[in-house]
Amino acid sequence: MERFITRTPAKPKQSSHVPDEAVVAISSSTVASICQAQCVESIPDAPTVIDVGSSNVKQECCPNMSDSNGFKSQQGRTFQRKWLETYNWLKYDESVQKMFCKVCQSADEKGVPLPKSSRDKDAWNAFVKHGFNNFKKAIERCNGHQTSNLHRAAAVVLVSVERGTNVVAALSLGHLKQMRDNRSALLNILTTLLALARQGLAIRGHTDEDSNLNAILSLRGRDVPELQTWLQRTEYKWMSHDIVNEMLAIMSHNLLRVLMKEIHDAKFFSIILDETADVSIKEQVSVVFRIAKEDLQVEEIFLGFYQTSSTTSQTLFAILKDVLLRFGYDMENCRGQCYDGASNMAGHRHGLQTLVQEVAPRAIYVHCFAHNLNLVVQDAAMGTGKFRDLLVFVRELIGFIRNSPKRLACFERCQEEGSVKLLPFCPTRWTVRAKSLKTVLANYSSVIEFLGLAAGDHNEAGAKAHGLHLQLHKLETYLGLNLLYLVFSRVETVNTALQKVNLRFHEAAVMIENLKTIVAQLREGFEDFFSKTTSAANDLDVELEEHFVQRRARKIPRRLDEGSVPHVFESPKDLYRQGYYELMDLTLVALSERFNTTACDHMVNIEQFVTGNASSDYVMNFYKTDFHECNLELHRNMFLELIQRDKTPVMCFQDVFDLFQGERGRPMRNLFPELARLLQIAVTIPVSSCSSERSFSCLRRIKTYLRATMGQARLNAVALLHGHKDEAAHLVVEAIADEFIQRTVVRKNTFSLGKVLQ
Repeated sequence: MERFITRTPAKPKQSSHVPDEAVVAISSSTVASICQAQCVESIPDAPTVIDVGSSNVKQECCPNMSDSNGFKSQQGRTFQRKWLETYNWLKYDESVQKMFCKVCQSADEKGVPLPKSSRDKDAWNAFVKHGFNNFKKAIERCNGHQTSNLHRAAAVVLVSVERGTNVVAALSLGHLKQMRDNRSALLNILTTLLALARQGLAIRGHTDEDSNLNAILSLRGRDVPELQTWLQRTEYKWMSHDIVNEMLAIMSHNLLRVLMKEIHDAKFFSIILDETADVSIKEQVSVVFRIAKEDLQVEEIFLGFYQTSSTTSQTLFAILKDVLLRFGYDMENCRGQCYDGASNMAGHRHGLQTLVQEVAPRAIYVHCFAHNLNLVVQDAAMGTGKFRDLLVFVRELIGFIRNSPKRLACFERCQEEGSVKLLPFCPTRWTVRAKSLKTVLANYSSVIEFLGLAAGDHNEAGAKAHGLHLQLHKLETYLGLNLLYLVFSRVETVNTALQKVNLRFHEAAVMIENLKTIVAQLREGFEDFFSKTTSAANDLDVELEEHFVQRRARKIPRRLDEGSVPHVFESPKDLYRQGYYELMDLTLVALSERFNTTACDHMVNIEQFVTGNASSDYVMNFYKTDFHECNLELHRNMFLELIQRDKTPVMCFQDVFDLFQGERGRPMRNLFPELARLLQIAVTIPVSSCSSERSFSCLRRIKTYLRATMGQARLNAVALLHGHKDEAAHLVVEAIADEFIQRTVVRKNTFSLGKVLQ
């Protein structure tokens, strides 16, 4: 009679251990079908139709089985007959009272190599060689065995033998294809993760299912079948939080190796440090290195954040030493350091700059030029009461309009078409307040109109609007705003130029000198300023003379009164002239005092040497072993003789630097290497700490309110990848994947290495 088999295998349970990918990927249903076929073929008188998934399997499936419900082993445990119905690959040997796997025994008898890992070896001893009789754990072991690598491999071997195919070749080709597909999925995961990190986007979400990483991978999986198959796995997808952190760490470390090599090649470096609090109120120290390459191109390289609970000079110095030790840099090669003016940084006795100079005496300290210029404006504006009060008035005016949606909407209706919006004052940067002053002046008439409407409200806001409205109608207010904008706008232009990464110290010094010249010229232009401003005020209906009130002279104490008569201004113009000169003079004095530092004197001495106006005594006494004294002065003299012959004018440091910089200056650098090294050290000295400030902007984008629980390791990795977008885009994802795979044996058995694909 013709016999056929109807297979309805039950869905196998998930394995509780990591699958061994060395075995060809074969579905559990295929293995179950092979096991059923082996069981049926062993029955001499099988019925026409056998449903293995049902409970109607004949007793003949195990000829050694008796009519009883089960057999007892020597330990007193009972072998249950229903196990033969549940596990159709199982057989029971009554002579030894043990159960075996027919599929695995059949494959072993054919002499085909099977997996021999520790777990597979235990299964082979239990179900092939010695048999299994610990019936108390029979169900647990049977469930594990039927999904084990040994059982799956044995099933594949039997199918290959019956078909007459090469077993080893079938296993190898299937295994290699599966590993290639897995590697393709891994590469897609890495590239997606790298793209999220470079853009500074969140990787996680409210839940893992809603995370950005899973959402993008699901979208990409529609076009990448290997990735789609990988995402459908229920276990061991290598996408947990710890694994994602490990992948990010590998990427950031690869990027760090590239950045560190540039610093090692440059040898000399400068340090830029600054600290700030992140959104989770944790102090983060930003570390930046400034170097000059062989062609004298300047770079400032951000190397990460370091969390600290204290910002004392000793703590910051310990952090700095740890950074240098980790990256393999020698502090003695430090030639510059740039911080803000805080006492823990700039202190002459116990500040960080003093501690660094005790170890590296040639590390010149530079107070950040941008911070210094900000302090110049602060000194000038806060030095007189009238301008201090005027700035407070402007801040209150802008806040009064912007802090209420209703008032802001009313103000926008009063604005003319195409007018600019009011910008708030920056709370810390004085040099960027020029933009706010400019918006107030551009909307002066609109502000007056709005305040006139708002003053009609019978409440506290109406009273405040009335007071602001009266203040805006004074000529003193309008003139003061124009005068502050006149100074602030010039200073802001220079401050923006000082924030360039590749700016050199001598260029910055020239900018400060030019700013002094500009302010000095403005001081002589009061008449022109007053005439233009009063003319514009007349067009705005600002009252000119009516609000001028002669201030009451301050009464001098009797013990100091020598009969002098207090000065009385004859006209409003004389009063405004006095305020004009006062602001200009305060600005000039602050520029002269705050930029007259040791670093400036040091750079002047270097400039005098390279231009031939001084000997090498100062340079050699300061830098000592960095140069060979005879060679340095010889190279300088030869250089001057060469340019004199070519009639090339050399008046300052910048002229010399231009001849040595870039590809055009390669012959000069090769001919005069000692002089080129001096120029390299000179341009290594930093000008500002703006690179650290930029890293804080990066920190604000990465660690937001919704991502406040981000760990320090992930924060550093993402900050590096986001802060160095261009360099991160050139990372070799194949190399990152190989490094990730080679860390564990399981990954090696799951993913193929790059050399396998070649």
